[in-house]
Amino acid sequence: MSVNMSHTKTWTLRLHIQSVSCCLLLLLAPVVCHAQWWKGKSPEQINLFSVGFAADAAVTMHTGDFTLPYAPTCCPAYTTSTTIGASLSGFIRNEFSKVLRATLRLTYAPYNANFSTDQGILVTNSTPGTVRYSLGVKMVFIGAEVLADIRIANPIRLMLGGSAGAMTQASYSQKENLIVPGVGTFENGLRVRNQTTNAEMQQLSSTVVGVVGGVGFDIPMTVNHSVMLTPEVLYTIGLTDIVEGVAWKADQLRVGVGIGFALNAPDPPLPIFQRKVEYVDSVFADVPPDGAYKRSLGIERVELDTVVANDTVMITERVYRTDTVSRPLRPTVVAKFSARALHPDGVLADVYTVNISTQFITEALPLLPVVFFESQSISISFRYHQVKSAKEFDIQAIEPRTTSVHRDVLNIIGQRMLERPASSISLIGNSDPTTEGADCSLAEKRANEVKNYLVNVWGIESSRIQLAERSGSCAPSKVTREPSEDGFSENRRVEIETADLELLAPVAQRRFNEARSVTPPSIVLDPSGTHAVSGHDAEPTQKYFTSWKVEGSSGAKILFSQTGQGAPQSITQQLTPATADLMREDVPMKIRLTVEALQGTHGSAEAELSVRKDTLKTEIERLTLTLFDVSSDEVTPVSENQIKDFIDHVPVGATVIVRGFADMLGNAEFNRKLSARRAQSVCSTIQKYLRKKVNIDCSEVATDKFPPGIDSYKTPEERFLSRTVQIEVIRSR
Repeated sequence: MSVNMSHTKTWTLRLHIQSVSCCLLLLLAPVVCHAQWWKGKSPEQINLFSVGFAADAAVTMHTGDFTLPYAPTCCPAYTTSTTIGASLSGFIRNEFSKVLRATLRLTYAPYNANFSTDQGILVTNSTPGTVRYSLGVKMVFIGAEVLADIRIANPIRLMLGGSAGAMTQASYSQKENLIVPGVGTFENGLRVRNQTTNAEMQQLSSTVVGVVGGVGFDIPMTVNHSVMLTPEVLYTIGLTDIVEGVAWKADQLRVGVGIGFALNAPDPPLPIFQRKVEYVDSVFADVPPDGAYKRSLGIERVELDTVVANDTVMITERVYRTDTVSRPLRPTVVAKFSARALHPDGVLADVYTVNISTQFITEALPLLPVVFFESQSISISFRYHQVKSAKEFDIQAIEPRTTSVHRDVLNIIGQRMLERPASSISLIGNSDPTTEGADCSLAEKRANEVKNYLVNVWGIESSRIQLAERSGSCAPSKVTREPSEDGFSENRRVEIETADLELLAPVAQRRFNEARSVTPPSIVLDPSGTHAVSGHDAEPTQKYFTSWKVEGSSGAKILFSQTGQGAPQSITQQLTPATADLMREDVPMKIRLTVEALQGTHGSAEAELSVRKDTLKTEIERLTLTLFDVSSDEVTPVSENQIKDFIDHVPVGATVIVRGFADMLGNAEFNRKLSARRAQSVCSTIQKYLRKKVNIDCSEVATDKFPPGIDSYKTPEERFLSRTVQIEVIRSR
């Protein structure tokens, strides 16, 4: 029988095409039926069919005991080589169940190798030497891998299968190098022999077969698992030799990631949005004003409403509730008070008018010729009034207080030097020995700062202002040795000295109608009529009050102010001459009581007292002198000259009162005795120049209150100005 071979091959080809077609139809059946079969299913209910690709880092490990039969070499056998490359795979994956699936991969993986081995030889004159034999191979595995993987624990999967393919693009390079000794050659006159480069490899196995195992885990990238990311670790064990008849196999470790796209993934679920809406009614219950605002939640009734649109699902939870709210009542506040006079004997009486006795005052305020500086500073302190030009200064605008005069000491001296062109001054710069090391450079810069102000602002000729030459220690000649910041700050100063005593004369200020006494000296405010009421109290009460304030005023001027917590009780307010100075005779004194209560409520009440001022038949002249250094009772020549001029104008029959003062720092008994000695020193100076019959009282000592014009001892100038004596002359008008 004759057979037509061409007909047989054609029939066989048709049979293969039909088989492949059937397989493809079976593989694609889930995709074709997707719209009908998988509609409304979840990813866990569908066996997914996916295509995708993977990229891996590949470590290839060659093992053997061989030489290439067609490569000229006389080396011993090559054994191991390890190289690193990159592998790419495309795959088709089908799930038979959520536990078992199969994967067909088409893989491209480099299988390069670099072998080397050394051999000892004898060279000329039996000299030991070493030859290194090198074999470099480039080749690529292209083949298929069939893997079955089992989900052993979601999402971890164990993979096992086989691979089959061929090595392609195979070439090799080989050479022998003379390594030792460092000189000499092979018989070819070179140190390299049997060199071959990029030669085609022969006798490659037609099929390279291996066993593949590994592990991976799935990471869904979409809700419906249409995209799956799979990190993987695969290990391929080579079962066949790479070259026929040569003991040479290769294993490969791959670490990478695959990404698969499911062709029959279900439609992604509609996004679900939830919202909660509360409908709250409130029932209000009034409680006392001091009760707490409280909301008691009622029982909830919940209704669910689901609305499905084309692309979303909206679930609305409606909550209905009725709460009970405890609401504190706002009390009604009634403020009342009465004002009564408190006399020195403790007797209370009705009061309608404040009577003020006033007196004409002529006062001479001292000029302290010292400028104080901050620690380590060479700039004039902010406490001193500095002007940009002489036109800005008005001596009549200075408040009649010793501290206010000192604030303008540089401007007063500048103006007087302009008026007395023959006068001159000397500046002595100082620094504290403890905190500044008595630094002469710092002291000199401070003196220069004062000089520059007088020259640049007041136009005083530089030659009229001398700087005292100093070296070594530049502490003051009379150091304040108080071991505290108060003492240290008094030594940071520039002293002003002059032979023209008129430059340092007191500053005269005339004040009219200074209050000398007030009747009544105190008033008592009785707020017993102040109360609060609310719907929860049968009787008026004061328990709801939180604070109170009493304020006295004369027009826009505030005379006094007191505050307290809780309900106001009996309030006593002194009316001092200083307070009376702020009052005007044609404006009544207004007293206002304000009370604050719970829940932000308040109330107020007012009363008015008329003001009457009477001028006494006597007038007072005062001279306040800054005479003394720390702990000193010695009268200086400048002060002695001021006392002499002042006494010359005292009329016959007047009364002269001398009061001694000291600052409150240090021992109280010492300060009292020091104040008495200072008063006595001034009295002795007065008697030295007095040529008239006057009454002199030198017994007053004040160590338990501030001297006139002083409010604190916070600054060095206030402490200096407190070491003083005040001379007061009382005479008839």
